Amino acid sequence: MELQLPFTEQPQRLKTFLQSRGLSGTYWKKLKAAGALQVNGAAIQRDLLLQPGDRIHWDFLPEACTLEPENVLPAILAETELYLAVDKPAGLVTHNAGKERTPALSRQVAWYFQQQRIPSAVHPVSRLDRETSGVVLFAKNACLHHMLAQGKLEKTYLGITLGCWAEKAGLLDGPIGRRPGSIVERQVSPEGLPARTRYRVLAEREGLSLVRFQLETGRTHQIRVHAAAAGHPLLGDTLYGSPGAPGRHYLHAWKIRFREPFTERTAEITAPVPRDFQAAWGGLLNILARIPPCWDEI
Repeated sequence: MELQLPFTEQPQRLKTFLQSRGLSGTYWKKLKAAGALQVNGAAIQRDLLLQPGDRIHWDFLPEACTLEPENVLPAILAETELYLAVDKPAGLVTHNAGKERTPALSRQVAWYFQQQRIPSAVHPVSRLDRETSGVVLFAKNACLHHMLAQGKLEKTYLGITLGCWAEKAGLLDGPIGRRPGSIVERQVSPEGLPARTRYRVLAEREGLSLVRFQLETGRTHQIRVHAAAAGHPLLGDTLYGSPGAPGRHYLHAWKIRFREPFTERTAEITAPVPRDFQAAWGGLLNILARIPPCWDEI
């Protein structure tokens, strides 16, 4: 990683500058102790006074990966030295722990890191339900995971819901908690945690609605619970909609937007709409091409 103290800023301590860019005090100590920091090409192990124009470089500290890699190349949407964004298909869990050998996106990422000689554990910043498709963001070390998780991650989803919404846009604002007697199912409950979901109906036909959702919070099953509580469960959602054998529910994590750690550049990543979703709503891509950017409108 490389940063520069801008010529427009005053001289300042190295530690102060790095912390102003988001580096934690704990990681600063680790970098310093490991001799991983360089200023203008010279290794340093102490704090010093930076001058405008000074360049700071470091390599993130290597981490051990405890996951059992799965020999499958994930569908990569974007990659930098800080993060990896992957397109998760429906039917695949995001993460499992330790030496579990069941298929998981995190195990595919572990294999990719191994093949690319990226010395990092697997740190999912966002997670999706098994039957939800779309973009999942992974940080390339614990320091970056903390920074990305603490920052604002704007998430926009596409969903196909049952019925026609009376209000074509609005805010679903209902606390979400665990349903008594279930370890999986959630419900809107006064005792739950705050949960806010914005929505806009993009199209309607044959008793179905194509809806864009944007999360303001990140509770388990949030969109599924809020949509069902509004009387419009997701098509195919057998947990919160019509009972039946578990299968694909039509929810797709379409876009994420966030500020990159250290650089503060805005990153926007889009996951293509999968074929099964397009087949469920013919002409979907034409509809999406006509709507304005979600970040500006909502």
